[in-house]
Amino acid sequence: MKKLLIILAAVLVCTSLQAQNNKKNQSKTDKEYEQKKEGLYQEFSENMKWHNANIPPDRRKAMRIKKQIDSLTKVRDSLMHYTDSLIVISDNNRKRINDDINSLRKDYYAVSESALSDVYRIKKGHTRDSLEKILANLSPKVRKSKAAQRLKEYLTSEPLKAGDNLWEFTCYTLDGKKFNWKSARGKRIFIILDGYDCMGSHMNPLAFKNYYKNEIEKKVKGLSDFVFIPYFSEDNYEKFKKDADYYGMTEYNPVSDMEGQLSKVDIIYNVTATPMCVYVNADGTIKAITAGFEPKDLEDFLNYE
Repeated sequence: MKKLLIILAAVLVCTSLQAQNNKKNQSKTDKEYEQKKEGLYQEFSENMKWHNANIPPDRRKAMRIKKQIDSLTKVRDSLMHYTDSLIVISDNNRKRINDDINSLRKDYYAVSESALSDVYRIKKGHTRDSLEKILANLSPKVRKSKAAQRLKEYLTSEPLKAGDNLWEFTCYTLDGKKFNWKSARGKRIFIILDGYDCMGSHMNPLAFKNYYKNEIEKKVKGLSDFVFIPYFSEDNYEKFKKDADYYGMTEYNPVSDMEGQLSKVDIIYNVTATPMCVYVNADGTIKAITAGFEPKDLEDFLNYE
């Protein structure tokens, strides 16, 4: 729980830093929206600090007591009741702040591209009708924005499926050069679409790298017909390089389309979980697209004739 909250906090901090870097080009309404959102994120962060300061030690103690002899049952139950009560307070605060963020987004999406970008990011939480109403109520300026364009594409595009041809989206390597898809043609391709921290127990950032190095590299070594393409959803090279290093993917020549939360990749491959995995046959057709990573899927793909 604590590690999940830390990751959530990191995401919020990164979002806040990104917003600060874009302030120079923001409209007055964008700045107003971002300022209010920043205040709510700060409140969210303070609540998590309170959570971490008050809950984890006793919570862990309570869980250890669970394994002790029956004579400690009363102490255990008392501690569990106490810590669970604190969690209720934290959860209520979190829900209230999330509701405030949702309300802020609703108030500003029509006049702020920043707010509409946040709508796009959580588009799968909206019904089709609600997204159509959102698009219909945009100001002329926001209607021309990239966020509005992506929402329209989301509502009108059919995601790829098994049997379709691979979509060779424009993307870049860590050195800023455009990735050459020709180098992968005629080969089996395994693309993993971000979500590297969701592939191991205890949110170990190197879980996938350790699996790949220990179980896959020896099987693909020397193969000329297999390409592994790790993808990162980023919008600046500094963050791209930092995350590639953090998840141990640097040596595998990762790519990114550098469009961040407004990436069209999310639409075309119908990203519904992290990670999404794309398996491509040597003829360029998609063998499978899976939500989440299962080692057996990759093993079967490598053994597929």
